[in-house]
Amino acid sequence: MGDKVRLEVVTPARAMLSVETDEVVGVPGRDGMVGVLPGHTPFMATLAPGIVSWLTAPDKESGLVVAGGFVVVQDDVVTVLAEQAELPGEVNVDAAKRDITEAPGRIAATTGDEQDAARDVLALAEARVEAAAQWGG
Repeated sequence: MGDKVRLEVVTPARAMLSVETDEVVGVPGRDGMVGVLPGHTPFMATLAPGIVSWLTAPDKESGLVVAGGFVVVQDDVVTVLAEQAELPGEVNVDAAKRDITEAPGRIAATTGDEQDAARDVLALAEARVEAAAQWGG
C-alpha cells in the first residue's frame, strides 16, 4: 500500500481526469458520500449526481460534477465510471439555476421512478452550481 490514491474519472465520451492525490475527499454514492484514503478496502458502488472532490494540496480541494454511474475502489485506485461529468469551468450555470427553479414543480408532478429522476435533476443542478462557484475560476 502506498501513500497516494490514483483517481480516474471516465465517461463514455472521454477520459476526464487522472490524478494522484493524498485523499479522495468525496464520491457521491447512492447510499451517501464516501471518502477514500490509501489502503481503503476494495468496493464498488452506484453513484448519485453530485461532486467528486480530491485534495490537490494538504488544505486545498478540487472537484468535478458527475451525473451518475459507478465507482470502483481497488489497490489504491479509485475509478469513477460516470454517465456524464463536467469540470467546473464547463458548467452552464444559467441552465443549472433554471433546473433548480423548475425542479419543485417537476418533483410534485411525478411519482415513483419519474420522481426519483426529477430529484436527480435537482441534485445534479445543485452540484453544478456549487462546483462552478467553488472551482469555476
